[in-house]
Amino acid sequence: MMNSQAQDIISVPFIDLRFEEGFEERVQKRWQESLLSKSFIGGIAAKELENKILDFTKAKHFVPCANGTDAIQLALRSIGIEPKDNVLIPDFTFWATYEAVVNVGANPIMIDVNFTDFQMDFDLFIKAVEKYKPKAAVLVHLYGWCSERLQDFRDYCNKHEIYLVEDAAQAIGTYYENKSLFEKAFIATISFYPAKVLGAAGDAGGIFTSNEEIARLCRQLSNHGRSTHYGHEYVGWNSRMDELQAHFLSESLDHLESRINSRRKSEQKYVEFCEKNKDSLTVNMCTSPSNITNNGYLQVSLAKTSFSELSNKLLKRGIKTGNVYPNPISSQKGTLDKSLLITNNKIAEYLSKKIINLPLFPYMKDEEISYVCECLKEA
Repeated sequence: MMNSQAQDIISVPFIDLRFEEGFEERVQKRWQESLLSKSFIGGIAAKELENKILDFTKAKHFVPCANGTDAIQLALRSIGIEPKDNVLIPDFTFWATYEAVVNVGANPIMIDVNFTDFQMDFDLFIKAVEKYKPKAAVLVHLYGWCSERLQDFRDYCNKHEIYLVEDAAQAIGTYYENKSLFEKAFIATISFYPAKVLGAAGDAGGIFTSNEEIARLCRQLSNHGRSTHYGHEYVGWNSRMDELQAHFLSESLDHLESRINSRRKSEQKYVEFCEKNKDSLTVNMCTSPSNITNNGYLQVSLAKTSFSELSNKLLKRGIKTGNVYPNPISSQKGTLDKSLLITNNKIAEYLSKKIINLPLFPYMKDEEISYVCECLKEA
């Protein structure tokens, strides 16, 4: 029997961008002010965003840029990654992680993930370091959480003089050992793609770092390598965040805690439902490791059959789901022949067919969650 709360619901989107009352009007007012002042790049909104985001994340430096992919490339350039340098990355991530390494001319070496937290496997990482002597590694914080062994990665890389770039595109508002991920990171990157926990009204990104010189380099490289308006110290590129995106993000930051709390509450309702019905469900719901407070970016479940089978059943009931990483990097058509894969059991390959992401977004209604849960039982 369908839960009475869910009787009027006939569909639930995978993601819906829901804003607070009056949010759009406040953003439009900000944009109108930029239009009137003709301030489009590098104005007061960008500086306001920098100050707000540093306060929220407790990071030391933040450099805004045009998108999350550029942010990774800027980070790699700023630490001196050059053609033919080896860089370790996880095999289970979005293509941009791999793409950024290739675009700076370096050699990406892919490391398999583990079943514990679905993040890069630390033991395989050590084996790859010993064999390939990388100059850097890109550790990706998937699903709005991160590796439960994050400190081990940081300590090991520091001891062995390996630059650790943390791809935190999904992880603003995530806490590791009760501290913001960005507070202790040497260098980390973020994407403000609209669907993210903190999303822009288009593409935008940024770099966090504890190092003042790295911050200076990223700022210059993102602005044509400028030292003065017509003086160019480096060959950079154009990756500046425009004022309209900065205004949108700055206004969003005022509501970010509320949005994250809403996401966490919805995720918890899924978990509680699964605990009560785990023997009859076709999924096992996963949660972040105990030493991590996630930001509710994605709900993660493992289908007992497969993603495709379960997602098709749910779609017939109007429920849209995601499979955010349907292929590991090593199986992508565009992966270069020179790329190397370090794996024990091809866990990334297995997870890519099993993980299903259920609807999760800010301000979900109780009846929407109830409808998804009832349909899961029936599936």
